Amino acid sequence: MKKINFNDSPDFTVGIELEVQLVDAKSSALVPRCSEVLGSLDSYTEFVKHELMGSNIEVVSAKSDSVIEAGKDLKSKLAAVIKAAAKHDTRLCLSSTHPFSLWKEQRVTDSVRYRELLDKLQMVGRRFNIFGLHVHVGINNAEKCIYVMNRMLYYLPHLLAVSANSPFWQGEDTGLRSYRTKVFETLPTAGLPFYFKDWSDYTNVVERYIDTGVIKTIRELWWDIRPHPDFGTVEVRVCDIPSSLKDVLAIAALIQSIVKKLSDEFDANVPFERPHSFVIRENKWRACRYGIEGAFLAKEGGSVIGAKEAIGFVVDTVARGAKEIGAHKPLSGIADILEYGTGAQRQLGVFKETGSLSSVVTDISDRLEVEVGG
Repeated sequence: MKKINFNDSPDFTVGIELEVQLVDAKSSALVPRCSEVLGSLDSYTEFVKHELMGSNIEVVSAKSDSVIEAGKDLKSKLAAVIKAAAKHDTRLCLSSTHPFSLWKEQRVTDSVRYRELLDKLQMVGRRFNIFGLHVHVGINNAEKCIYVMNRMLYYLPHLLAVSANSPFWQGEDTGLRSYRTKVFETLPTAGLPFYFKDWSDYTNVVERYIDTGVIKTIRELWWDIRPHPDFGTVEVRVCDIPSSLKDVLAIAALIQSIVKKLSDEFDANVPFERPHSFVIRENKWRACRYGIEGAFLAKEGGSVIGAKEAIGFVVDTVARGAKEIGAHKPLSGIADILEYGTGAQRQLGVFKETGSLSSVVTDISDRLEVEVGG
């Protein structure tokens, strides 16, 4: 097979991908109107795309030098998509699961790739009615990318906890703050990746996957974090999609700032003392179950620290680097999430107040339209 090359990218450039729900303006249920919305879009057509389900639309930022720049770009694109969707009695909703629509009722986008995937994955693929946030951060060489990816594994539970926004599934309160996580993990090449010795170790694994038919392309490695060789980035995929653009940008800034810290440590030849995998796996479960309301195992695995305290410590650790790359302003939004709650907590609060899952969707759509001016 063709050798996998890492296309070096300028350090800390950022790209943000939003998987957004399309819901009916009256019923708040998911509706397969992606093609109609795309057909009514007057601009940004190369940045707004189909996804697996027709009720999902992907909005992608341009490659940006800062999170602030990416945020301005996304705000304009979301406003344009909201305007196009309104022509079809459709609204946007930022949640990683829909509170009540059934996966069995969703229409799959008609494409060769998606048909092949569903033939392979069967029900695991058909129930993949979930929505995420993906953040790319530029890295200037392949070995650094693997070092950063290995080190980032420890922080993935922190990022999941602060982004948690999928407490409901098919009309039920799951008891989890991120039920999307558990649906996602049913994919055969999803979830936490492995530690890799170096770039050669990574490419060797991928080449064997492809040679033996495990995957067709690197795009089928749906890990919580992965290198993206074509873009020259490390791509963080663990997060739920938050319910506001402000929270999206806060989390993107946190990701970018962690990458900055770890990149600097690679350049300084700081050795990597990896936490045991049991710590990361347990913390990911705790983030999925409790969000920021729970507690994490400390890095050595022998003590416990509150999730809010752990996340706050990470923010403090990366603060200086965040200022150097212009991420400090959006990063301050993490403190607001810790104080006022995640999207999951707001969804549960709205449902407790109204008793209506439709009202949960309406609340998210209303706030997004006010925020972006759609």
